Amino acid sequence: MKFSSNGLALLALIGSTADAFTPSSSVVGPRQSSKLFVQMEAAPAKALPKIEKLKIASNYLRDPLNDQLATEEIGISKDAYQILKYHGSYQQNNREKKGPKDYQFMLRLKQPAGELPPDLYRLLDDLSRNHGQGDLRATTRQCFQMHGILKGDLKTVISSIMNIGSSTVGACGDVSRNVMTTPAPFTSSDYEYAREYSKCFGQLFRPMSAAFSEIWLDGEKAASVETWAKEVEHHNIDEKMLH
Repeated sequence: MKFSSNGLALLALIGSTADAFTPSSSVVGPRQSSKLFVQMEAAPAKALPKIEKLKIASNYLRDPLNDQLATEEIGISKDAYQILKYHGSYQQNNREKKGPKDYQFMLRLKQPAGELPPDLYRLLDDLSRNHGQGDLRATTRQCFQMHGILKGDLKTVISSIMNIGSSTVGACGDVSRNVMTTPAPFTSSDYEYAREYSKCFGQLFRPMSAAFSEIWLDGEKAASVETWAKEVEHHNIDEKMLH
């Protein structure tokens, strides 16, 4: 008799038969004790999804995005588009225009707890007017999106956001994206705690790669660390992640 659990353990139950029993006999022979053997088997290997293979081959979210951004084309390849998501942007087509594809880009911010400092709002307003379609969209993820950004303006917009103390890193793709909490502006300890740990989780779950500063800031450090990272730096999140 064999049993399996999640394809990992194979159980073989043997030696469970007893000695023959004769009804006319007043003496019953001794029973053999059962023995249980466990044989571990490796789970069958599953093929990695295409997106996982692409991430592995991307050199930590660099390729082929870096090369595609340098071309004269108004759009980027499908593979580069998938990697761009982790940088906080989607490639979109202007459906109102007929004819050849009119590619533009949507950019989504990372705003743990939904907080938006006044100077960041003013910057987004200016960037949307000068490099986007002139509006900002507040999302149900407690963050802002900008639409209508041309490929040639992506670097200007993203670097400006990074240098003021915000980020688009990990705002799209199969990652945690934004970490939300109640928007109620109460100051009791439980609400303060919820806001604080939204920022902790936002910092904890961010993609860890130098690709973001290399591509958008030419390898330089941002002029300002993300505002939420400053507020929770006493938790030493990066140090604890190494353990």
